[in-house]
Amino acid sequence: MTKAVTPRPLGSAVPVVAAATVVGSYLAVRAGMLDGADRGLERWLTSPRHRRGDRVLVVATDLGSSFGLAGVTAALALLGRRTAAVEVGAAGGAAWLLAQGVKPALGRARPYELGTASRLVSPPAGSSWPSGHAAVGAAMATAITTVADRDVAAVAAAGAAGAAAIGASRVAVGVHHLSDVVAGFGVGVLAAAGASAVTRRLRLRRR
Repeated sequence: MTKAVTPRPLGSAVPVVAAATVVGSYLAVRAGMLDGADRGLERWLTSPRHRRGDRVLVVATDLGSSFGLAGVTAALALLGRRTAAVEVGAAGGAAWLLAQGVKPALGRARPYELGTASRLVSPPAGSSWPSGHAAVGAAMATAITTVADRDVAAVAAAGAAGAAAIGASRVAVGVHHLSDVVAGFGVGVLAAAGASAVTRRLRLRRR
């Protein structure tokens, strides 16, 4: 029997901080303030001594793709966690759409296009900023914490670690700058907050 779970609302400060992160990243990238930090991390992650886990990175980075989102959502549903499946699916889908929607704002070139990193995955579509994979990962992590019925701190830590791993992998495989990933995290949390508000309103209407 599926246990009924009422998702907890996110704090009012969460979307504000997320929006500020996205806007701050946009302004900093546009002004060229983060180019040095981005290039430094790219060189470090793509150096020969850090390339032993390339195959793992290629697999792990897809956890933030639409296929990864579908897999996580389906797994939750099959485990009887239908509310979690709905929340995660809605948050991840909203994050993907929002990330794709704001990509034209900068039209930023990707690291491999600039010759600062080697590409280990198929060429992604669209602008480098923000990272759609990081957005989906952050959205899933945010959504899952709202339906956790055990130790929320532990679930939040695991979700954050997963989102961070996805973000780092996008830099390591040569398709995103660090600042793209940071912006993606903000987009993901913002999308999760919006999706949660919509699903909560729909749930209240059905009562």
